[in-house]
Amino acid sequence: MKKQITHIVFLFIAFSTMLVSCKKDDNTAPDDHSNSSSSSSVIMTSGSWHVSYYHESGDDHISNFSGYSFTFNSNGTMTATNSSGTTNGTWSSDDSHNEFHISLGNNYPLNDLSNGWLIISKSSTELNLKDENSAHNEELHFSRN
Repeated sequence: MKKQITHIVFLFIAFSTMLVSCKKDDNTAPDDHSNSSSSSSVIMTSGSWHVSYYHESGDDHISNFSGYSFTFNSNGTMTATNSSGTTNGTWSSDDSHNEFHISLGNNYPLNDLSNGWLIISKSSTELNLKDENSAHNEELHFSRN
């Protein structure tokens, strides 16, 4: 009987030690407020950008954005500037859900960019997006100037 209790105590101690020594795997994507150099916020607030690709349902609309320069500010505001002037708007990103949101008003052509986008890929010089609504079949790429 004593031997059986000793085995049970030994197993309990061994099992407890294994549980305590296990480390939780925190393999989640950084959020919008991360200081990670690969977060969308850090990437987009560095320098100015232009639309390098914009297709809707297979049609190329890149010429609509020729001459525009986009600046994304860390406070969530943005500007779209061309020879006709500047349009102010807002933007946000959520890297944990691969989302990027732009609001530039209702005037053509910038209203085409006012949308919720899914982040396809990102680097220090490019952000590739597609429309959250797959029925719209839109893809947008920003490249650093």
